[in-house]
Order: sequence, then C-alpha cells, then structure tokens
Amino acid sequence: MKVDLRDKIKKEKVMKTLPEDHRNNFERLLHKELHQKQKNDYIFLKIAAAVLIIFSFGVIGNQIFNSDVSQDFVQTEDDSDKNIKSMADISPDLKRMEDFYLTRINYQISKITITDENKDLLEVYLSELSDLQQEYNNLKTQLSTEEINEEVINGLIENLQLRLQLLQQLKKKLNIIENLKIQQNENNQV
Repeated sequence: MKVDLRDKIKKEKVMKTLPEDHRNNFERLLHKELHQKQKNDYIFLKIAAAVLIIFSFGVIGNQIFNSDVSQDFVQTEDDSDKNIKSMADISPDLKRMEDFYLTRINYQISKITITDENKDLLEVYLSELSDLQQEYNNLKTQLSTEEINEEVINGLIENLQLRLQLLQQLKKKLNIIENLKIQQNENNQV
C-alpha cells in the first residue's frame, strides 16, 4: 500500500495556502533562536574575561610579593657577608681546599697508633697541633669580624698546610721509632 505524498499534498487544502502571519512567526522564531545563541556566547566571553582578570590580579600580586621577598633576601645576604665563619662562606674553591686539608689532617690523625714508646712524642706534636688549631680559630674569628682579607685567607691556608706537614713529620718519626724497635727486637733475638 504505497501512498504518493504528492497526491496527498495536492488534496490537502490547508497546505495550499499559508497563514498570513506565517512569515512574521517564522522571523520571530528565527530571531529568538539567534539571540539565544548569542547570549550563550556572551556568557562564555564573560566567564573568560572574569578568569583573565582574576589571573592578572594573581600574577601582579605574585610579582609584588616576590619583589618584596627579593629585597629582604638582598638585605639578609648583605648581613650574612659580615658573618663569615669559614673559607667555605667566601668561595667554593676555598671550601674545597679547606675540606681537602681538613680531610687529610683527620686521616693522618686517625692512622696514628698510640703506644707507650711514642706517647711522649705524640704529646709534643699534639700540643703543637692544638696551638695551630687555636691560631686557625683566631684567624677564622678575625675573618668574620673584619672585611675579607687576603692575608687572613693565606694565613688560614698556611695553617692547614703546617698542620698537615706536622702530622707527616710525626708519621715519619713514628715510622723511624717503629723500625728501630723492630731492629732492636731482631738484634735481641740473634
């Protein structure tokens, strides 16, 4: 049962003539539809503008806050220059040098074995090392109270070198004493 739509449309009287206000209704509905879409676009733009304004205030506030913090940091950094406690506070190269010498000194001290035969010799050398350590502390204090002075830095480095040389001399003398002790034991056994 096929129905031809063309025939059916021709028979319909209602479809032959459009109402008089059809065109007005159509334009009104079309206009209403277009304005609804534009309102949605404007809402999106308003939201985007609000987010942009809030983001701008955040960025500006952050820059103002960071500029205040950086000024405080600069002032603190200037104050910290006066409180130099070691060569490490002056330069990374001086820190490496100081660490090198202190590590070598501590290593040399750790290798020393105390016996009854070398006890007197150790006391003499350890008292010399103590004096050099006291002088080193005085130089560090002088460095922290005065401006950075090349003579003081050189004095600190020379102090570390002297302590290391002193420990190497002590080690040589302890080796000589140990060798003499071994020779005496061999001579006594023969």
